[in-house]
Amino acid sequence: MLYTGIDLHRQSIVVCTIDETGTVIERRTMKTQMELVNTYFRQWTIEHHAVVECTTGWYWLCDLLRSLGIHVVLAHAKYLKAICYAKVKTDAVDAKTLANLLRMGYVPEAHQLPPEYRAMRDLLRQRMVMEHKRTNIIQRISSILAQFNIIKMSCSPSQGSFADFLENCPLPDEYRMTLNMYHHQCMQTTEDRKQLEAYFKKRLRPTSTVQLLMSIPGIGDITGSIIVMETGDINRFADAKHYCSYCRLAPGANDSGGKRGHRSGSKDGNQYLKYAFTEVAIKAMMFYPEIKRFATELEQRANKTIARTVVAKELAKIVYYVLTRSQEFKTFKGVKIEKLRDWPRARKPVRLTGESIISPLS
Repeated sequence: MLYTGIDLHRQSIVVCTIDETGTVIERRTMKTQMELVNTYFRQWTIEHHAVVECTTGWYWLCDLLRSLGIHVVLAHAKYLKAICYAKVKTDAVDAKTLANLLRMGYVPEAHQLPPEYRAMRDLLRQRMVMEHKRTNIIQRISSILAQFNIIKMSCSPSQGSFADFLENCPLPDEYRMTLNMYHHQCMQTTEDRKQLEAYFKKRLRPTSTVQLLMSIPGIGDITGSIIVMETGDINRFADAKHYCSYCRLAPGANDSGGKRGHRSGSKDGNQYLKYAFTEVAIKAMMFYPEIKRFATELEQRANKTIARTVVAKELAKIVYYVLTRSQEFKTFKGVKIEKLRDWPRARKPVRLTGESIISPLS
């Protein structure tokens, strides 16, 4: 069996292939051209494993190697650094280190979403990018208006009378020009976001997995789609605690010398699931009295931020059990929830032809 470590860059690839004894068979530096990679790996016919770090641009390389019958391992870049520190660090050294770690079975693997779901997941992420961009633009508009003590709600760029509002404001022409540009950017971003949401609702809302999640308080069609695509196969998590940790909803431990503490603000896990469950918690606290009461009790002992995170964590646990058991939501912390809002659910959930939507229902 052969093992190949790949150090992938935007314009070049460094590969190092070793055998079962760790002897280097071949090293090569090449451009990021599919023909060159194809030629390199086709020179061997025996069983071959390869490893590449989870960095930008790994999609095409992993797909190419799989088409050649090579088993590809995606290495977790952060955890990999913790076990392969080297004083001398070059592309050739990195490639050989990756190959040896793969040979010994020490590569910390990152999750690989099936190729057929990547485009949908990345499109959902682009929607979140657009939402953050729109929020940033609105904040900039409010900041400019605050310089002139203009804080009326009518200045919101989401309203069609924004141009009329500017004409009646005592602002210099330079600021009017800036606000108009921000206004057009905000309107365009809003329109693009609406088109994306319409696509998601048509494509993902009718599926059985999203409909199952929408039985949970606070989860709508968009947040349900995000959770499904970012979670992947729910069975890859050992239990609900591991899933909450992956969602960045579990604090890290900081124990030393007999003292115990928590380490908050960890960047380990999936930032998009953190965003989705935070939105779900906010909606759940708004529309469900029992959940709002639970959050209020937490606020009295801690603060609003901690209470919201705890609610998000409890909802993440519910998502885990709903997906693993293929059962709709029933209770929150043992309490039956009274619905104050009916989420848009399909009467007859359907499945996309030839797809499982990464669900235990498949």
